[in-house]
Amino acid sequence: MKKYSLLVLCSLFFSSCATWTGIKQDSSTAWEVIKDLSSESWEVTKDTSSDIYNGTKENVDDLIK
Repeated sequence: MKKYSLLVLCSLFFSSCATWTGIKQDSSTAWEVIKDLSSESWEVTKDTSSDIYNGTKENVDDLIK
């Protein structure tokens, strides 16, 4: 009887700590943050690459003249 009581109490305690709904919500929030950071990083990469390309092109054009 003691074992069953302890089992029921432990299952109630641990089931309230992390629910499937909470885990899904946390992972959804984390995905949104990762998606936003990835988008920002891609924009910075495109801008930097474009600046480097244009600078290199100008330097080559100056050397050719």
